[in-house]
Amino acid sequence: MNKLKIILLFLIFLNCLTANEALDYVKLTPKEEAFLRNTKIKVITSNSWAPINMYNDKDQLAGIAIDFWNKIKAHANINSEMITAKDWNHVLDSIKNKEADITIGTSYDKNKLNYANFTSSYISFPIAFATLFDKRFIPNASFLVGKKVAVGENYSSHNILKEHYPEIDFILVKNTKEALELLSAGKVEAAVDILPTIAHLISVNGYYNLKISGTSEYKVHVSFMIRKDYKELKSIMNKHIALLSPEDKNSIIREWLIVKFDKTFVGYEYLVQILILVLLVILFYSFKQKDLRKYNKKLKKLSITDALTDLHNRRKLDELLNESKNKKYSLILLDIDHFKEINDIHGHLEGDKVLIDMSKLLKNSLNKNDEIGRWGGEEFLIICKNTTEKEAYVIALRLKRLIEEYDFKIRKITASFGVSEAKKKLTLKDTLANADNALYKAKRQGRNQVVIASSL
Repeated sequence: MNKLKIILLFLIFLNCLTANEALDYVKLTPKEEAFLRNTKIKVITSNSWAPINMYNDKDQLAGIAIDFWNKIKAHANINSEMITAKDWNHVLDSIKNKEADITIGTSYDKNKLNYANFTSSYISFPIAFATLFDKRFIPNASFLVGKKVAVGENYSSHNILKEHYPEIDFILVKNTKEALELLSAGKVEAAVDILPTIAHLISVNGYYNLKISGTSEYKVHVSFMIRKDYKELKSIMNKHIALLSPEDKNSIIREWLIVKFDKTFVGYEYLVQILILVLLVILFYSFKQKDLRKYNKKLKKLSITDALTDLHNRRKLDELLNESKNKKYSLILLDIDHFKEINDIHGHLEGDKVLIDMSKLLKNSLNKNDEIGRWGGEEFLIICKNTTEKEAYVIALRLKRLIEEYDFKIRKITASFGVSEAKKKLTLKDTLANADNALYKAKRQGRNQVVIASSL
């Protein structure tokens, strides 16, 4: 069993690499709090999408989606009851007719938006292709065009592949177990569903003549589907989904893609094959988490960066100013002179070029400890840390001269400056107002000059 131990140890190591801490606090709006207080949520799910949702050995609903729902329900303190549907179409009809409020394992489908909303995805899996054991590797779904392919009617895999490959001859069945039965009997040439479902059902049903021959380039992003009018529930669920850490997700995946297979052991070599499939799933999911972290980092940067100038935006500047409370700093507020004329005469595209050039010039001319951002329109704010008003005045004079001498191509550009220093007796609002008043005075006095607040 040495090989098996190595695989399990690797899975544990992989989980350690992807582990991350999550905050356990979710701030709800008054409307969301009232919704949770006054509403009992009716949950409906099928039991035929193993291991997403299924019956366990005790004929109880269980599975990956059930575990995610229970985790979120407990953390959000949701009052709910669970209904088991006859099949997936029964689930859809119940949501459509408002006989149920939410289903816990599906993916986004624009065709359902007239009666339902979808939360953000809490887990993703690739679509897998099952074939008879003697068939060749299938690199992508285009190899199924013209072939008979069994798939659950209205399943996410069916909807996705039908949209991209309508030439596939889909044989619609009630669930994936029925699809694999047709495949094993040689009545279809392939069966499709998400990778863990195909792997699980081949294992537990002992289909020795079947194998997974490849995966699609498309993935199923599993989410919750909620009745259209329960917008508060969607918002609550999204906040709690965002709270789930990689460790939360990996622990649920490990439970259903490793432990459950052990219970259906059918031979060492076959178990190793299953564990390799599990490893592929977890590797895929781990890389997906890495991509997600990169995306979130990029998204965070975009949220605090001005799109045109690549400087801090107003939101980030407000954050930095609040962090500077009770610290020594001065502000330089500058405004490009006669900028409206530039836009009116040369056009907004040329005006944007001036803003971009100005941003680069200012950023490259400042100390690394100073912070600069676009305050709004043609205004820029510089936070000079550990700097007196007199020192900031010298910096502003230097910047004024650099702007005067810089070749902006379309015409000579100048700027007016207001400088103020943060004082213990002044609020942040007062310090900003002083800089603004000094700038206004510089404009009134003829522009292209620096005025300090203490001179007002």
